[in-house]
Amino acid sequence: MSKRKTGGSTSVSLPIFVRDTTSTTGAGLAGVTHASSGLVFEYRRAGQSSWTSVTPVSKTLGTYTSGGIVADGSLDGAYEIDPPNAAVASGVPFVVIRIRGVANMLPVLIEYEIDAVNYQDATAFGLSKFADIETDTQNIQSRLPAALSGGRIDSSVGAYQSGLVPSNFSTLSIDGSGRVLLQPTQTGVTIPNVTTVDVVSELGSDALNANDLITDIGVVVWQQLTTATWPTDSFGKQVLIGSSTQRSVAVTGSNHVAADIHEFQPGVITEADFATGALSARVLAADAATEIATAVGTLQVLTRLDSMIESDGAGQFRFDTIALSMAPAGGGGGGSTTVNVYPVSASTPERVAGTTLTFYRDESRAVSVVTDFTLTSLTLRFVVEDNDGNDVLVIENAAITKSQQTFTVAITTAVTANLGNYRWSMRDITSGNSVIAFGVLTVQEAASKDA
Repeated sequence: MSKRKTGGSTSVSLPIFVRDTTSTTGAGLAGVTHASSGLVFEYRRAGQSSWTSVTPVSKTLGTYTSGGIVADGSLDGAYEIDPPNAAVASGVPFVVIRIRGVANMLPVLIEYEIDAVNYQDATAFGLSKFADIETDTQNIQSRLPAALSGGRIDSSVGAYQSGLVPSNFSTLSIDGSGRVLLQPTQTGVTIPNVTTVDVVSELGSDALNANDLITDIGVVVWQQLTTATWPTDSFGKQVLIGSSTQRSVAVTGSNHVAADIHEFQPGVITEADFATGALSARVLAADAATEIATAVGTLQVLTRLDSMIESDGAGQFRFDTIALSMAPAGGGGGGSTTVNVYPVSASTPERVAGTTLTFYRDESRAVSVVTDFTLTSLTLRFVVEDNDGNDVLVIENAAITKSQQTFTVAITTAVTANLGNYRWSMRDITSGNSVIAFGVLTVQEAASKDA
């Protein structure tokens, strides 16, 4: 199916006919809507290598809706579709539109020619030049008969001619090439010398304004002075200045003004105006360096530290005898100070070594174990059993203390009454029964008061 339309047209609705592939008579396929399963609406403009997909939508027959599709009356297979305006935009010679994908649908291929002319325009065929030619022709036709009379240009040629041609140029002589010839000996004609022509009087007072001419000349001269390339030491290379007796300042080859700077306006120099490293210690005034050293020397803490340090004679420094002898008790350095170190293990025996819990016979005490789990929201159960698998101690969740990853349980004489090794485990029974920690509980002998 081939169609044509002026490029840039909008709100274009196209009638199409969809055939039923199951029909042997070429009948149309009824019942296709925007929601039909598998429906594909797509287009490809000239020069494009891929198809642009269009989302089908519902529409009203005769009313444009971008991407719309609707049954066209009661004829099976007749539909109206509305391609997006972008599909038929000007700029390419054609666009191809396809409707396909519905069960029993014969694909519809529309070849759409996009023209630069408007075939519906009976006046100018959609071409702007036709309108211009028509207007100009009408102007010529209306003015030419009245302007020419007996080979002369009549005064009715137009108001814009007033003053352009002197009034005494009333009779024209034309050569074989159509050029107007002025005869010096022609009656009433005086051709002035070009060196004495009064431009304003010859062309008319309205044709040229002297003030405008002076202004235009000034603009041209200024543009030349400020933008043109000028030879060295020429007027254009000079910058006129104010009231100084030095009337010009030469511009250097780097386009900089060669002049000494006498003073600055306040606040015009900022940190960014200095090159990196421009202000170094070498260029600091001597009194500035002295002031800095004095300020540092007045710091009390530095003064005290300096009095406590002496040279060791080998290029290194150390605290002097006074500084060391005055060290606080227990701080080290003083010759008579005694430091006593008590081993922690002597007062706090290790009860939890990895997964081994150590207890002594007939002992009842709590023990804390750190795990890799966050325990506060879990339901726990602690179990101790002997080597035969018999439970000797079961502690349920309510009796277990939990803090983040640490749990604490109380071991009673039910376990520690007899020497030996036991197995222990901590289980999470919140929603199952999983082991989160386990190990060995050992009961050892220790001195105790006899009965």
